[in-house]
Amino acid sequence: MPDPSWPVILWHLKSHIQAACYVLLFLYSIARKAAAPECILSGLLCAMVGVDRIYHAVSPVPILWGHTDLVHLGIDVAMLACTSAVALYANRVYPLWIGAAQIIAVSGHVYRLALSQINEFAYDMMVMLPSYIQLVAMTLGLAFHMSRRRRLGNYPSWRRLSSPTPAATARISRTV
Repeated sequence: MPDPSWPVILWHLKSHIQAACYVLLFLYSIARKAAAPECILSGLLCAMVGVDRIYHAVSPVPILWGHTDLVHLGIDVAMLACTSAVALYANRVYPLWIGAAQIIAVSGHVYRLALSQINEFAYDMMVMLPSYIQLVAMTLGLAFHMSRRRRLGNYPSWRRLSSPTPAATARISRTV
């Protein structure tokens, strides 16, 4: 029997490599004292992988309903809520990419619930591929944040919610 090639070995280790990358991103963002959006998002992504690992260690048999793994659906919905909140208020663009990828993952589960017949490969890609997009977006976002902070110094992490101007308030009150 010939030894497996490097691509085959990497394919079998891809989830372990991805988990290690998430942990390294989180540790890097904490160690380099990154801003709150970077720490929160890298922590959420790391926690997502950790909860998934714990789930598979505790329950070797998936909890299915309509061919959909309910725990994975729950993890993805919770991640969507958290990443959406950060994406809406962070003074960054990359959280929007992370949130958009999470929407794709949740849509894959909804698609699976809605249809009795679905291509298994399409379902797997819809729920697994977004995590790789998130890994790339988080890595680039953290790198650009650190570069920008080195170049410009500290800058606001969150968008400022301004109160409406008197003219806007008058316009709103006339329409109501």
